Amino acid sequence: QIQFVGEQLGKITHALEQFTEDKTPHLYGEVMSMEVEGYDDDFFCSVFDYLASHESKAKAFLAKSMKHRKVWLQKFSQG
Repeated sequence: QIQFVGEQLGKITHALEQFTEDKTPHLYGEVMSMEVEGYDDDFFCSVFDYLASHESKAKAFLAKSMKHRKVWLQKFSQG
């Protein structure tokens, strides 16, 4: 029975590791690859820094279409 519990804990640990996998490189790639007129790399770097420190906002940003990402960027640039 102890072995079974150990195996189950191992499976739970593996599932948690996959769930909490670091998505920061993906976020960086998505933000920095955007080409929107009027915004430079420094702006996109600021966007990335903000989103990297606000996980729920980052998830929402990544779920948006390109059109809605651009709207979000415009609002972000206005403070």
